[in-house]
Amino acid sequence: MQERESKLAKFSFPLLASNFASVFGDGVYRFGLNWFLVSSYGNAQVLGWLTGFGFLVYLLNDVYVGSVLDRFNRKWVLLGADLFGAIGTLTLSMVINPAHPQLWLLFALTFILNVDVSLAYPAARAILPDVIKTSALARFNAWASAAFSTGQAFGPLVGGLLLHLKWIDLQSFLQIFGVMLLITVGLNLAIKYQPTPKHESVHSESFWQSLIGGYRYVVSQPRLFESMLLTMWSNFFFEGFIIAMPFLIQHSYHGTATDYSTALTLAAVAGIVAGLLFARLPHLNSLKTLYWDFYVLGVAFLLGTFVQTLWVFVILVILNGFARASFVIKINTVRQQDSAPEYLGRVFGISFFATDLFAPIITISFGYGVSEMREWTVFLLGAMMLVGMFVIKKISRKHASKLAQA
Repeated sequence: MQERESKLAKFSFPLLASNFASVFGDGVYRFGLNWFLVSSYGNAQVLGWLTGFGFLVYLLNDVYVGSVLDRFNRKWVLLGADLFGAIGTLTLSMVINPAHPQLWLLFALTFILNVDVSLAYPAARAILPDVIKTSALARFNAWASAAFSTGQAFGPLVGGLLLHLKWIDLQSFLQIFGVMLLITVGLNLAIKYQPTPKHESVHSESFWQSLIGGYRYVVSQPRLFESMLLTMWSNFFFEGFIIAMPFLIQHSYHGTATDYSTALTLAAVAGIVAGLLFARLPHLNSLKTLYWDFYVLGVAFLLGTFVQTLWVFVILVILNGFARASFVIKINTVRQQDSAPEYLGRVFGISFFATDLFAPIITISFGYGVSEMREWTVFLLGAMMLVGMFVIKKISRKHASKLAQA
């Protein structure tokens, strides 16, 4: 083990750059897709259905991805997922009708891209302990989050600039994303990977036994169990806000595509700040400080409901960007540090299952509900966040006490 640890790096530029490239391409495409759909249909219903369908795809893949990552070479899983996404995206971009995009094609694209993400994201996180030294994980997670947030910042910014060009359409956004996925594949090929030797017991188990074993392991580890609850509830908040945001900016605050782009860019800049902050102060990278991030965010949303101006809403978007980046950094560090190597893939697979479990319900509900609730959607989200954090804290303490007594 010491010999393998000595081969690991304190920093990996290819891994950092691939974080930027993939999310940048995704940001450009999602920005264009969201804006075109809401502009075309006048509501967020189609966007809600596409997002909900996407989360069903995530759920189907989440069931087995953890066992795949614990059985096979995680680097090749990562490469295969992104290559599948790139080929599928570029192929469908050739037949899309940019003026009136075919619904079947949008659902096919959602399927392809969400299969890519549901394999690539957990693989990229599970691969870290096989690339980065244990002592450098907390700091590198912060740098990776900063790169991720930088991609999120430039994605909508470039998307907003592209919308000012007369020739740009949804097909162009799709082709940009496909090229960025190919670049991501090239960067991931350059990652210096030192895989942990696989336990024979993992290979002798069926996928079902492996999956059940992963769930039992997570339940037996108090901090991992708590991290799953936090993931599940915070995703309610984040996904609901993402669905509501373009509608609220267009119809409640009378903003433009530039306002939407600027808000998303500022939110991503806040994410970059969070990454740099935790890279500089890794001792703040903990579950305890994560709760305080969410308390502040919930209170801000409650108060922001009663000041119905665009600039206040943009501040809420920025706070949301900081909190989401903080969440990703802290929750990933907990999982990487608290998981045994032979369970790490399943831990991340289960974490994505927890993320996606109720997302179809929340995205479809908010897709319809935001048209009726309008600004009060913000109040509902703030109340959900605060109540959820108090309940999760209580459940987690009770669960840890039970395990200690067993």
